[in-house]
Amino acid sequence: MSQRNTAVNWITMKSLLITASFVLSCTLSVMAQSVLSNKMDGSEKGKTLTRVLTDFENDNPVHFYYLPDWIESIKIEKSYEGFSLSYMLDEVVKDTELTYIEWSAHSIVFIKDPEALIKTKDILTKASYEQKEIERIQLGSAVEGEQRKAARLTGRVVAGKDSSPIVGATVSVSDLGIGELTNESGDFEISMPAGHHVLNVSYVGYEDKIIDLEITGDAFLETSIFEISKMLDEVVVTDAASSRITTRKVGQLQISIKDVKRTPSFLGMTDIIKQVQTQTGVTTVSEASSGFNVRGGSVDQNLILFDGVPIFNTSHALGFFTAFNSEAIGNATFYKGGIPAEFGGRVSSVLDITTKEGAYDKWVGNGGLGLIASDLSLSGPIVKNTSSLTLSFRSSYSDWMLNLLKTKYKDIADGSVFFYDGSFKYSHKLNPKSKFTVSGYTSYDNFKLVNDTTNQWRNITFSAKYDHTINNNFYYSVTASMGHYGYKVIEEELGSAFQLNYGINYPSIKIDFTSEGKAHKIQYGMQTTYYEFMPGKLRPTSSESVIRAKEMQKENSMETAFFLSDGFKINRLSIEAGIRLSMYNRFGPGVVYSYAEDQPREVRNTTDSTFYNRGTIIKTYLRPEPRLSLQYLLNKQSSIKLGYNHMYQYLHLISNTATITPVDIWQSSNTYFNPQRADQVSIGYFLNSKNEKYEFSLEGFYKKVDNLLDFKDGASLILNDQLETGLLSGIGKSYGIETMLNKLTGKFIWSMNYTYSRSLRKVGGDEPINQGDWYPSNYDQPHILNINWRLELARKVFFTGFFTYHTGRPVSLPVGLYNVNNVPVTDFSERNNFRIADYNRLDIALIIEGNNKRKKVWESSWAFSFYNVYARKNPYSVYFADSGGGTLIPYQLSLIGTLVPSVTYRFKF
Repeated sequence: MSQRNTAVNWITMKSLLITASFVLSCTLSVMAQSVLSNKMDGSEKGKTLTRVLTDFENDNPVHFYYLPDWIESIKIEKSYEGFSLSYMLDEVVKDTELTYIEWSAHSIVFIKDPEALIKTKDILTKASYEQKEIERIQLGSAVEGEQRKAARLTGRVVAGKDSSPIVGATVSVSDLGIGELTNESGDFEISMPAGHHVLNVSYVGYEDKIIDLEITGDAFLETSIFEISKMLDEVVVTDAASSRITTRKVGQLQISIKDVKRTPSFLGMTDIIKQVQTQTGVTTVSEASSGFNVRGGSVDQNLILFDGVPIFNTSHALGFFTAFNSEAIGNATFYKGGIPAEFGGRVSSVLDITTKEGAYDKWVGNGGLGLIASDLSLSGPIVKNTSSLTLSFRSSYSDWMLNLLKTKYKDIADGSVFFYDGSFKYSHKLNPKSKFTVSGYTSYDNFKLVNDTTNQWRNITFSAKYDHTINNNFYYSVTASMGHYGYKVIEEELGSAFQLNYGINYPSIKIDFTSEGKAHKIQYGMQTTYYEFMPGKLRPTSSESVIRAKEMQKENSMETAFFLSDGFKINRLSIEAGIRLSMYNRFGPGVVYSYAEDQPREVRNTTDSTFYNRGTIIKTYLRPEPRLSLQYLLNKQSSIKLGYNHMYQYLHLISNTATITPVDIWQSSNTYFNPQRADQVSIGYFLNSKNEKYEFSLEGFYKKVDNLLDFKDGASLILNDQLETGLLSGIGKSYGIETMLNKLTGKFIWSMNYTYSRSLRKVGGDEPINQGDWYPSNYDQPHILNINWRLELARKVFFTGFFTYHTGRPVSLPVGLYNVNNVPVTDFSERNNFRIADYNRLDIALIIEGNNKRKKVWESSWAFSFYNVYARKNPYSVYFADSGGGTLIPYQLSLIGTLVPSVTYRFKF
């Protein structure tokens, strides 16, 4: 016998010995009679080994596992009548590179690499020795031939407590050294040879699950994992590559809802957008703002999606809170660069929010009791393991918070505020490859100041989505949605009583396809949205009112886009290239006014008008939007990333304030308002420490935006039939450097980031602003510093904190007061030529969480937050009042100028 055959036989013997010791530990395997002892009947002579094994499977309860090309050339040359199956197989494989082992009484596995099987057995033996739970699962079809092919395992990882999908869990085939991360729906997909494997499912803070898997063909597996009942000192995930800063996509951030709940909050209201505001390159003009500015962009340049539907106003209580209940959110992804081609319509960023999917096995719930609002969420099956429903509702119940606003405006403290929001999501698994989802969302606000108007605004969205997998690497989804945003301004004083209404309706449909192969991930599709703008309707509401009724002409438009992207790798270089072709049509009915040439565009210079009938195209824009993201791995710990976006925005937010207010209006692009066009390039260096304990980044960006709209001094924007006479078109640029250092593990974790950036505008033409020179935008804040930390004081007890500092924002101030024919005239400085005082604030919180034992019926947690710890009177704005003698006296408006404590109790059941 050759030395090679001797080695093979020795390895085979070693494999059989280990296999025997493992099989002896399984009682059923010991008691069952081995099929290898069955006698042959002589019919095998002259047949191929493939045919013999197939016939044997048809007559006996056994499966043989192998790859067809291993044995397709082997032919049985003689009869083995009266001899056992094991004798025949020993004779057949003894002069080949093959060996076989009996995995169980009904499973025979042929292998070319005995060491791989030894590794599989060692993994299971070690797990059993460590007293880990091993779940044995058999999947796939037993149809002839199918079990011998490569099998594709698709599945979902859910939380054992409430069956909610787990995003970013690692699913690995331990014996093969391959694995995948679950996506935003908790889904994964792995290809492997048919046969026996060890599947390991892991996620930070959850117990590992080990599955002894026998897979005979393509199959689906849903598995649940449970939160650990003890806190580990340090958890390092080394195989979740996509969560590392070096390999994360350009400009992409996955926001942890669990971390959001552990941060200090204003009056106990956890807020996902406030979390976005703490990221590098992101700022906000004040604490009373749910809007955010990304890399020098305005708030309207951010696309905020809630289950795929855009949200036009994300504020509660005029910006103190966000209109999204964190308990309803399952996943949130923020893009500030390298924006994928499937997203469009905004030129700065995308915040893609997906709500939780309901539990499929049992009804669960959670809620919270706070000082100004409470919430409740319920989730459970409609048909067990087939369909689920989740419901979430939050409402305020007190106006006392307004008394905290220590300002010169007593009317604010004497006002009233009320809001609520709610959402639902119904999911139905039509079959293992198809799912149908329906979701809805609504929010409502009512804000009133004493002796002032009442402001009401609401969002309503509805979407229906169908997901279908055509084959193992090709799937698509179809989404139909409907959105509405509107507001009312109500005056109740009889002499001037009125109601002003404004609204937008926007139905949409989107179809996208994904083809995911070994080398390329290709996504393509189309989306179209129809907009119906109701620019304003004013009507008197009392017989004594002097207000005259007026209704603006409705505006109709459609935005359509086709997109294509391809992601692939060339050695260490990862490339994601995409193109989006967008088209925008403005339809009639409508009127387009003409103005005298070489004259300022003003009402008095109107020369003519043209009326367009319903459905007639008034203006069309067709624009290509290329995207490119590059990522080059210098080594395992560091990378360089480059991103480029060329994007268009066809909707403009018309406002003369720094923050979003309920009376702002959205204007579609038309004859006079060209779409905003942005070009952004970013490049950065990203580093993970070797022990994955720290991460560092340094990134620079430059962005140029054309066709920005800015208001003329003294312009009237509400109910203006000729809005183009009150606005000017200009350009903008922003640039900056962002740096970040995070400590990721241990009992004390923290994050520090600093951004230096500038945001400038320039408006020239016939009516230039600041003589046509560059001037700071309303949200230009050169220096921004954020520090977050979380210290584990004891098991499930955390001390968390947040400190922020940023340069005061620019303002235009009056520099003089004159009387002209007994009419007071205020003389202002150049646009944004001054700045209010710098802003800084410290928040802290003590978080006490209940334990997470599997069978606990009721879980609870407490959050004690202290907002603005050192009671700094940060300025919101500066205003001037006439002293009576022509002298202007300055006043500083601070909305929250004191320490604000709060306590929140949360529960699960």
